[in-house]
Amino acid sequence: MRLGLAFKRVGVCVFLGLSACEGSSYLSLSNRGEGETMSAHLLTASEYNATIQDLLGVTSRPADYFPAVSASEFDANVGVLASLSQVQSEAVFNAARDVVDKAFESPALTARLVTCTPTSDTDDECPKSLVKKLGRRAFRRSLDAEEVDAYMATYHKARQSLEMGHVDAVAHVLRVMLSSPSFFLRIERPGQGKSAFESAALASRLSYLLWGSMPDDELLDIAESGKLDDDAALIAMTDKMLADPRGQRFVSHFLGQWLGTVRLSSHSVDTSRFPQWTPTVAKGVEAQANDFLYGFVTGTTPWRELFLAPHPANTAIQPLLAADPTTLQRRGFLTLPAFLTLSSHSDRTSPTSRAKGVITSLFCTDMTPPPGVITELPPQDGPTPKTVRERLEAHRRNPSCAGCHNMLDPLGLSLENFDAVGRYRTQDEGQPIDASGVYEGTPIANVSELLPLLAKDSRLGACAPRKLYSFAMRRSLGPDDEPQVARLTSTWNAGTLRELLHQVVVSPAFRGHAEEAP
Repeated sequence: MRLGLAFKRVGVCVFLGLSACEGSSYLSLSNRGEGETMSAHLLTASEYNATIQDLLGVTSRPADYFPAVSASEFDANVGVLASLSQVQSEAVFNAARDVVDKAFESPALTARLVTCTPTSDTDDECPKSLVKKLGRRAFRRSLDAEEVDAYMATYHKARQSLEMGHVDAVAHVLRVMLSSPSFFLRIERPGQGKSAFESAALASRLSYLLWGSMPDDELLDIAESGKLDDDAALIAMTDKMLADPRGQRFVSHFLGQWLGTVRLSSHSVDTSRFPQWTPTVAKGVEAQANDFLYGFVTGTTPWRELFLAPHPANTAIQPLLAADPTTLQRRGFLTLPAFLTLSSHSDRTSPTSRAKGVITSLFCTDMTPPPGVITELPPQDGPTPKTVRERLEAHRRNPSCAGCHNMLDPLGLSLENFDAVGRYRTQDEGQPIDASGVYEGTPIANVSELLPLLAKDSRLGACAPRKLYSFAMRRSLGPDDEPQVARLTSTWNAGTLRELLHQVVVSPAFRGHAEEAP
């Protein structure tokens, strides 16, 4: 198989892969002679940074400054890449130069990357071993013979024409590798057997799903041996990768984007009103949320317990828990300070946002307001401040608003005993808080009586498969995906997220095959 890769930067053709540079500033991926097109997925900013760090050992985050890429719901949902802009190509070229320079400034990192020295000027054994080793790690697959020859030519040119020493020549080769589409794209070349693409491509799919980064040597070895064709082996590898410290990235990348916890670091809090919110507390709030969610991934807690599971302890958030009455038992996602803070404004709570977060994010129910409907609460219009409940009641008098708010308000108001940073309170604007309501025909006195009702809602178990399937496939779902999502929902039955992951990774779609009709 001959894979053609063409890449152009600012009018200067750079030899990458196996083809001559051609065309304008775009990427061409084709299986020449066989008429097939490779699928190519652009690494997200977080994936690029993690891959650079795992590959080189540096702490650099160059992709933080890459041009923004439009995506839907998850940052990886940009679909298959059709073109690469000149600005993007310039960014990845400069990043390759800078991160390699950074790595080779460190003697320790240099020694880790350059593990041999030629015995003479004609000794090709050492540089060839480095080309194969570094290329396999950078491209997440073994290089074919033509690629090895091409990069050896780059090495010899650096030694002879550019008069570089061995170490500098290896650094030069590495820069070219990191400028290649085979590095900053996940190119899924056709394969044989149970997977529709090369075994190494399946290893990358799994690695970027669970770790948000490149596969390690062990995973590549197992994949290239063909062992991942076996469902049991693929599931066992999934569990092993989740238990690895890098498995924490799955929580931040998937659950963090889905449920919003990745936004905590940038969420604005009015510290003049809430002085308890300090950088230490903010980090503790995020850590507690990640620990809580990680339990659904690696533990035995089923997803149906999301609204009822106990909270992990975290000493950093004690300033937010100090006012909790002894009778209050915080449990479930909704009473985590993380959710309560993220679903609030900087200076006050937002019952509507809190309720909408449950309905849209956890139940996958569209709550788009009708055109022309004003969603903002009425302003304070008198000398006496009104509570949020009073302002919502005034808002609900508008018939066009009443339909949604009759569903949202009982849920959101049940959380009013928690302020905009999740502290317990009994008053709002000097008035006693009334957290009661009627949720779908059932009277509730407070959030403790609401949570069991939410836990029984079948939409909770139907939403997670949609979200994970979309995240794993790196695209928004379409009508053709509905049969697979329905099967996942039925067989998973809101069990643990690890069990759901098992079903996703062994599915034909994840392996690159079209789904069979149910």
